[in-house]
Amino acid sequence: MREKELKNLLLLKPKREEIKETDDIKKWLDKFKEERLFDGRKESTIKNDLTRLKVFLDFCYNRLGKSPDEMETSDFVKFFNYLEKERKLSKNTQKRYYDLLKVFYKLMRLKNFNEFAEESKERKRFACIEIRHYDAVDAEILNEILRKIVESNSRTRMRDALIVRLLWDTGARVSEILNLRYKDVDFNEGIIRITNTKNREERKVVCASETLELLRHYCQFNIRQGPEDYLFQNNRGGRVRKDWISEVFRKAVDELKKEGKIPPNKRIVIHSLRHGRAVDLLEKGLPLDVVKEYLGHRSLEVTLFYSHSKERTEKLLKIIRKL
Repeated sequence: MREKELKNLLLLKPKREEIKETDDIKKWLDKFKEERLFDGRKESTIKNDLTRLKVFLDFCYNRLGKSPDEMETSDFVKFFNYLEKERKLSKNTQKRYYDLLKVFYKLMRLKNFNEFAEESKERKRFACIEIRHYDAVDAEILNEILRKIVESNSRTRMRDALIVRLLWDTGARVSEILNLRYKDVDFNEGIIRITNTKNREERKVVCASETLELLRHYCQFNIRQGPEDYLFQNNRGGRVRKDWISEVFRKAVDELKKEGKIPPNKRIVIHSLRHGRAVDLLEKGLPLDVVKEYLGHRSLEVTLFYSHSKERTEKLLKIIRKL
């Protein structure tokens, strides 16, 4: 166990009072949930939003004696001071509350948050929050990670390495690959249908012929092989857990850092595969809109982030230096 994890277990956590869901609070929560369900948001996303919204509504009614439609700019300032000083929330978490309230007031057709939002934008209240980005994995680092996993003593090493390789080929999210079922894969053409996506839009991806060959071989030994069964299974035929494959990946990266094969300052996590694949596809000349569709990005701006990534900038600088 890491030192940070030990400290987190040792330190006492400040106990926060449980928020009572009054009739007034429930009315707003139900209305917001209805709107979000109509927008097609995932249950897990709505659940997180409702938890935060409950904190805000409790502050409105029990601290200020006001309903959300009566809140003024000075009241919103008090709320964010409360999040920082009493609830001890980080700037990044406060930003999540700010984004949530923008959505909440928009969906409730209320305009009293607008002034606070405009003022916050002018004063850059939430613009200076540090956004930590992961480093991309390239083909060289990917091969080192795959070798490390395959050479481990784990009984599931081939399955785990195959998952990592498929994550690279498809540029898919970890949950999207682990949720794959037999019916989603064309084992002849190597075309894979991704469902249950973040933006709720199905898409198709492909894998390399080598990956497809390994996939065919691996699937012969699965306990369950029906159309509805998961492609990647544990020893009971259930779905492989996300935290399992993330941990396998992390251990491989940590060992490679100790061996000096990955620089110690590189921030590489399993999502770095998706980041790296985006950069790789753009480097190979694929148009932005094609990469956007392949990766299932909600907007072109997200794909543009990868086109201006640190990795691409460094390569361009090398090219310019040679010129």
